[in-house]
Amino acid sequence: MTDPQPQDLAPEASIAAGDQVTASLPLVSAELPIPAVPADELPALLESLLLVAPSATLVADLARGTGLSEPAVEAGLAALSERYESGSGFVLQRHGDSVQLTSSPRFAHHVRRFLKLDRETKLSTAALETLAIIAYQQPATRSEVDAVRGVDSSGVLATLHGRGLIEQVGRLPAPGNPVQYGTTAAFLRHFGLRSVSDLPPLGQVEGRDARGALAAAAVPGDPVEDGMAAAETPEAPGAEPGRPTLASRQEG
Repeated sequence: MTDPQPQDLAPEASIAAGDQVTASLPLVSAELPIPAVPADELPALLESLLLVAPSATLVADLARGTGLSEPAVEAGLAALSERYESGSGFVLQRHGDSVQLTSSPRFAHHVRRFLKLDRETKLSTAALETLAIIAYQQPATRSEVDAVRGVDSSGVLATLHGRGLIEQVGRLPAPGNPVQYGTTAAFLRHFGLRSVSDLPPLGQVEGRDARGALAAAAVPGDPVEDGMAAAETPEAPGAEPGRPTLASRQEG
């Protein structure tokens, strides 16, 4: 009796979340036809693909993987998100054109304990303040952040960038081409948000409407290159993570 050849292996074998899928598996061969999936099974199919994806996945990649159009995939994702809202342990998180599965924020403490993240460094007041400015104004330059906070934010930006909560998303077409920053998927996970549209409405900052304060800070550009300083701002002891706030002007 001869050993089974790779082409004889059943393509229905399941794949666990986090497994590395290699090109040698017949399951992922680009030459295999894509089986048709009933419309009511599309949310489950998308859930399976997102579960084994190593990171956030573009909607276009999901469309290629399912053999469907992007609008059809978006409809399936909307149906999947609606299912999760009825008490699932998953949340469908959107960041730009990418989507991924994350654990529900209501189980955050249990997940942190399970992954032994109880000692994770907390964000300082200055870091939370800077995050809030970028989250609501993004893309934002360092000079725009400084204009709202009233202090130099280079060290705080370096800290947030190092922790993966913000990223460089472009450069302002102005003298010096200052770097523009935006929030990341890690930012959404940190605050238990499905997308930036879930951010709470802005309130008042020192008697002024916060949205107006941010708009006023949107200067044409900084004549100096908007780089990040190497020094990091120390975390303030006892600072609790939570919703970003613009209330404080202390450097933490």
